[in-house]
Amino acid sequence: MTPRPDPPLRNPPTQARSRARLRLVLDAADEVLTSEGAEAFSTTRVAEAAGIPVGSIYRFFDDKQSIAEALAVRYWRDFDDLVAGIAEADEREPLADPAGAVLDILASGFRARPGFLALWYGGLRTERVRDSTRHARTAIAASIERILAVHWPQASDHARTTAAAMVVLAGDGLLREAFRRDRDGDSRVLGEGKLMLDAYLDARLEAS
Repeated sequence: MTPRPDPPLRNPPTQARSRARLRLVLDAADEVLTSEGAEAFSTTRVAEAAGIPVGSIYRFFDDKQSIAEALAVRYWRDFDDLVAGIAEADEREPLADPAGAVLDILASGFRARPGFLALWYGGLRTERVRDSTRHARTAIAASIERILAVHWPQASDHARTTAAAMVVLAGDGLLREAFRRDRDGDSRVLGEGKLMLDAYLDARLEAS
């Protein structure tokens, strides 16, 4: 497995105490986003929520955007783990609707992390933040490729790789629109999205 890259920090923690302090900062950042939203997000507010001097924040981060970047990486690592779990379960017992299962688990992960929704849809998602999470989305594509190998073993590796990348791309747009419309994820968008993904995978992989 390729090691997951860490977000850039001013002083990467090397000792258990420093790692615990970094977790405290990120937990506090998540708490601020969850309870107060992106508009309240600042280094000062995160320090207050963490119960530490603001100078302790700057030991790790340059500014609030750097905190958002690190927090986004943590959220997307969680989503990567969720999809990897679906891939493992699918290899043991094939799912009836693999694309729908992936969309459902990601939607469930979004709902369970209101701090993520506040960050991703509240104005803190910059190109830098998106770039920092690219590795997780690549890992999600790899898990989807494992799923496709179970259901379309006759398809070529190239076809499955291409299809997995397209599922991630289309799924990102579907989830973004579903959660833009409804904080719980618009059920109609998600339902129609499953039909769209199923049709694409059948057309793309059955013919390859």
